[in-house]
Parts: sequence; structure tokens; C-alpha cells
Amino acid sequence: MSTQLENDRAFDDAFFQHNLPQYYRAILCEFRRITHSFVSFNLLFLVLFSSELFLFFFFFPFLTRSAVFAFALGALFLTCFSYFVLFFYFQAKKPEQLIQLRDRFLQSCRQVFPVPPGDVQHHLSLAEALSKLSAYLHEFEWNFYKVPKVLQVFSKAISRFSAYCYGEDVFKWRLLLLQAAVDEHLEQIRATPTDLEVHASLANTYVALSKIYQGPLFEERYRVSARLAVEEFCILSHYAPNDPWVHEQLALGYRDLGMPEEEMREVETLLKLRSQDKEILYRLGVLYFKQGMNAKGLQVYEELKRGNFKKAEDLIGFYGSNAS
Repeated sequence: MSTQLENDRAFDDAFFQHNLPQYYRAILCEFRRITHSFVSFNLLFLVLFSSELFLFFFFFPFLTRSAVFAFALGALFLTCFSYFVLFFYFQAKKPEQLIQLRDRFLQSCRQVFPVPPGDVQHHLSLAEALSKLSAYLHEFEWNFYKVPKVLQVFSKAISRFSAYCYGEDVFKWRLLLLQAAVDEHLEQIRATPTDLEVHASLANTYVALSKIYQGPLFEERYRVSARLAVEEFCILSHYAPNDPWVHEQLALGYRDLGMPEEEMREVETLLKLRSQDKEILYRLGVLYFKQGMNAKGLQVYEELKRGNFKKAEDLIGFYGSNAS
């Protein structure tokens, strides 16, 4: 059985930092082009219809002939009809374009990965690249437009407009990337079922999915993603109950899921395994105070003070932090 501590064959971040940025830039440019074209299409028809509507009412008193009036009215209806036909066509085409874009990104990654297809690390590396790209897209919709210095006063309005136009596309593409990352993890697990590094990475991917789904509109999907993440955490705990790295991953995962009691339990376990680590004791004290367990928090504070730990005074600042 392999763990992070036993087998340091983890994803080579330095390699991807040097070799993948060009693919990230290319794929993001293509993503911008696809989404820009749809927004430009809507803006074009908005301007066209507004202009026709303005001219229609401006020259309405002069449209005395029935034939001219019918022609002007027909032009308005033709514009509306053309817009809706093209709108539904592009709406149906865009998901396919995003899937093709994701597949091209995967193909580009396979060409630069140091491990060939079929290697036990191949799927994990692909999943890592997909997750990194999805993480980079966090709040990407707010920054589609570069605001010149002379227009900085309108920067907030332009950012809101950008988020309104591109938010849904960014959301859908992040989902496609993370779902593909999950698939790559599952392929890897079928080859190495008890590799804890893969299970930890899959748990983090489910956590990322749950964060995207946070909100009343996707409550059920959020619960499913969170449950799957917790299940992966349970697998980690089962196979390596005394591995500090495993409990560190569990604590981080529970924190990201907003499960403080479970996080606190894992940090307590981590402290038992690393009883001399003052940083872990400090983390536990912060959790105690945040959960209103002030008596335990003060005990931790006193222990850190006796050990002359430099962050002991910072810890007491969290006293009463759970009060509303």
C-alpha cells in the first residue's frame, strides 16, 4: 500500500509549471473565443432590434401606406424570428463545443506528460491538470474584459456585466473539467485500488465539486458531492489510521466542506501522532475557540505559553470568536 510518506512519486508540479502554461493559455483563448462569439451574437441582435424599433416608431407618422407599414412590421418580426432560431441553435451547439475543448486540452496534456498511457501515474496526472485548470477558472467570469485606465470608474459595472454574460459558461466548463477529473481518478483507482494518494486527490476533487454546487439551486448535488468526499476520507482513515499525512488530508477536506467537528476530531488525532508539534496544537486551539469550547481552548493556550510558543498570544485572539 502506498501513501504520500512512503512513496514520493507524486504529481510533478514543477514539470507542469514549465510545460503546461502554453496549453492553459491556448485553451483559455479558445474558451474566450467560444463564449465571446455567443455574447457578441446577442449584443448584435440587441442593437439591430433596438435600431429597427426606434426607426419604426420614429417614422411611424410617415408610414401611411399600408404596404410600407407591413414591410416595416415584417422586418421587426423577421429579426425576432431569426434571433430565436439562431439563439436555440447556438445554445444547443455550445455544450458540444465545450466538451470538444476539454477533450483537446486532455489530448494536449497527454502529449507532454512524462508518463505514457497505461502507466499507473497517467490518470492521476491528467486529473491533476484538469483540477488545476478548474481552480484557475474560479471567478474567471469577472475578468473577461480588460478595463482601460480612463474607464476605471466603470470597472465595477463592467465586471458585473462580464459576470452576467459569462458566469453560466464558466460554471458549466468548470463542471466538465472536474467531472472529467473524477473519471480519471476512477480509472486510476481501478488500476491501483488501495493507492491512498489517488483517494486523497479524488476526495479533494469531490470537495471542489461541492464548492461549485454550494447554493440553494444545487443543494442536492452539493450533498451528493460532499457525501462522496466524506466516503473517500473514510477510505483513507480505514487503510492508514496512524498515518499523519492521511489525517492532515482529512482535516483539510473537512475544513473545505465546512464540517468543523469532523475537522477538530482529525486534528486531535493528528496531535496524538505528532504530540510535539506546536503548530498542530495551535490549530486545535483555534478550532476549540471557534466552536465555543473555550475551556479546552484556554488549556491549549496555557500549554503553548508554557512552551514559549510565539503564536500563543495570537491564539487568545480567537476567544469568543463563535459569539454572534
